[in-house]
Amino acid sequence: MQRASDPSSLDIQKKEDDSNAEAAEAALNQQLAKAVAKGLSYFGAGPVVESLVYILELEHSIDLNSLTNNLDALRAALTKMFGTAGYTIEGKIAESLGKQLGVDVDGKSLDSLVKILRERIQEFIPANK
Repeated sequence: MQRASDPSSLDIQKKEDDSNAEAAEAALNQQLAKAVAKGLSYFGAGPVVESLVYILELEHSIDLNSLTNNLDALRAALTKMFGTAGYTIEGKIAESLGKQLGVDVDGKSLDSLVKILRERIQEFIPANK
């Protein structure tokens, strides 16, 4: 029988914690990436969104897998791509994220919605099968 202070059980717990943190971070970024795609669909569907995401990734070095830690870079890229309309797109992204969360977006910034998403991320992590 292993005790809680047994080094091997601590290693197992650390691996589980790391795995849970990775799953949470992946789910955070996946939800935000979905909201970004939906916000970009303001300009059109399908190929238009794919092209805009491609431009974000290649020309502006926006990694959709680490968006939640890079909101300022996303804002800067949107501003470079769309000028002052970048704020409109950010608003559309916030609206989409708010819908995903079931939250009234009125007066909430994208940053505050991401904070809410972080607090509720367990709802968005797929159950292990």
